[in-house]
Amino acid sequence: MNKYKLAMSAIAVTLGLNSALVYADDTVIGGSLRANYSYKDYSESSKDKGGDLDFNLLAIKVSHSWDDFGVAAEYRFYDGYDHLKYGYAFWNYDDELTFNIGAISKPFGNKNYASHNWWYSLNYYLGFEDDYGLGVGMAYEKGASTTELAFIKNAVYGGNDHRDFAGTVAKGTVGDTTYNNEQTNMLAGRQSYTLSSGELTTIVGASVEYGQLYNDEFGENGDLLNYAVHLDMNYAGWGLQAQYLAYDFDQYEDGQIDPNKIGMGMLGGFYEVASKGNIYTANLSKTIATSWGSYTLYNDFSMVQPDVDEFDDSVLNTTGVSISYGQFFVYVDLYSAKNVLWLGGNNLGLTQANDDWNYRFNINMQYYF
Repeated sequence: MNKYKLAMSAIAVTLGLNSALVYADDTVIGGSLRANYSYKDYSESSKDKGGDLDFNLLAIKVSHSWDDFGVAAEYRFYDGYDHLKYGYAFWNYDDELTFNIGAISKPFGNKNYASHNWWYSLNYYLGFEDDYGLGVGMAYEKGASTTELAFIKNAVYGGNDHRDFAGTVAKGTVGDTTYNNEQTNMLAGRQSYTLSSGELTTIVGASVEYGQLYNDEFGENGDLLNYAVHLDMNYAGWGLQAQYLAYDFDQYEDGQIDPNKIGMGMLGGFYEVASKGNIYTANLSKTIATSWGSYTLYNDFSMVQPDVDEFDDSVLNTTGVSISYGQFFVYVDLYSAKNVLWLGGNNLGLTQANDDWNYRFNINMQYYF
């Protein structure tokens, strides 16, 4: 990203920031422009056309700091809708303690994502990877220990608007079933330790979150309780990520739903998932530096295992490479999916329509400015 001393008040208004911030010397304005090519073996139109090349998104980032305070935001424009990914103010109390408020990152799961690829892992679609909400948080880092806590009042766009960046329990209708849940008043915490020995760096940790699922149709409450243990190791360019996650969305049974299913919204979509289950994640990667940049080879695996016998597992395996060259970044991925939302399926962890594997070849091209 480059520093600009420009009068860009239109961008500042779009981001909900004071336009005066863009005039300061230490304001950073940047973003990215992205396009996407995909070939889907489960889509006849995709096969007939030899795949599809589409505009993916335009992202605008703004950050500004003064003394120990600052703000940061990212707004994204897609084809047909737009949304705020994050936007918060922060206070660096000292070298060890930081506070933030606004649309903040939820401290849960692997600290450095739970995947390497463009599609993320299945954790993302249930709200457990790169997730944001409106609230307040703190991070305390002392030696090898990092403690992160947050109170998330609600999703960035509430319960009716499904534009949130990651999966969020929300209101909506799938088929003949209407869900009236709203995720609110959530406490989340993550404790991690970073251990180093020569070229080996290991991050081990655990996370937990507890919150309220409010049914505004009946004025009743359910709750959610999720926890995870996670590992992230790096040695001489090799990386290993692993995570076990148990989740339970215990919604109020209003007589109109199957309590073993729950509705979630994200990125303009609304879908059903198993309301209780486990998620397993295992990723292997190798980063290689070159004279022109770097590239990372990886295989990412994740599986949703529902806690209902008649439901079926959802499995996603991604083999790919990401390439970094100057201001350009490219993902080249092959997704192999079974019973996976938007990869030949329409849910996660529910009954599978057939026993087929679905495949998608994908290239996501990004330019950063």
